[in-house]
Amino acid sequence: MTRRSAGVRRNDLLELAIAAARSGGAILRERYGRPGRITMKPGGAGPVSDADLASEAAILARLRETSLPILSEESGGARSGRRWIVDPLDGTGNFIRHLPWFGVGIALATDDIVELGVVYAPITDEVFAAARGRGATLNGKRLRVSETALLAQSCIATSIDHGMCAVPARIRRFARVAARVGEMRSPNAALVDLAYVAAGRTDGFWEDGLSPWDIAAGSVLVVEAGGVTSGLKGTPLRLGQRSIVATNGRIHAEMTAALRG
Repeated sequence: MTRRSAGVRRNDLLELAIAAARSGGAILRERYGRPGRITMKPGGAGPVSDADLASEAAILARLRETSLPILSEESGGARSGRRWIVDPLDGTGNFIRHLPWFGVGIALATDDIVELGVVYAPITDEVFAAARGRGATLNGKRLRVSETALLAQSCIATSIDHGMCAVPARIRRFARVAARVGEMRSPNAALVDLAYVAAGRTDGFWEDGLSPWDIAAGSVLVVEAGGVTSGLKGTPLRLGQRSIVATNGRIHAEMTAALRG
């Protein structure tokens, strides 16, 4: 921790994260329907637009006020220690197609322990925010996960994309879960999906092939709203393990059992 950031209270850091997320989100809202130049990342990692980069620049300019290291999707950075973790546009594919399911994610974490997280959905102007041990809020009002008690009555989200459909084991996993739940959704924006679990709009979410910026901010939202997060087999969540299960807690054992087969 730097001398400058050592004296900053967590509340102040959360407010800074909210302000930074709003800065990035304002750019995305302005450019909605006009993503600019689109290129593909190496190795089939998905598209990146001029809007992603402009949002990232605005966010990083705000976060650099703390002098803490930063890990951001488009520019990389610190993979361990205490650092900001930034996704300047979660759901780029939706954004490019003029679909409203996208957001901005900012977290502060020390290794795998997430201290605080913000997910901002620009189109609905919703700020989902949480600080470890202090609860989660939506536009300042307290969030709680759903009370759905059975997997058979639940609404579960995941991303149905090439990453899933190209791997037979993942297709079988999807089929097992889909056969046991009440409803399935596929918004294809992991941080927004996690925020919706925290808000009780859905009862659970899982996905493979994720990066720390896809997981960090949303994971602390779910936990602080009363839910549970883990790896696919129920193991403790680690930001670098590339997968997450998040539920309201009541269906977590059933959910991980279905994922395991």
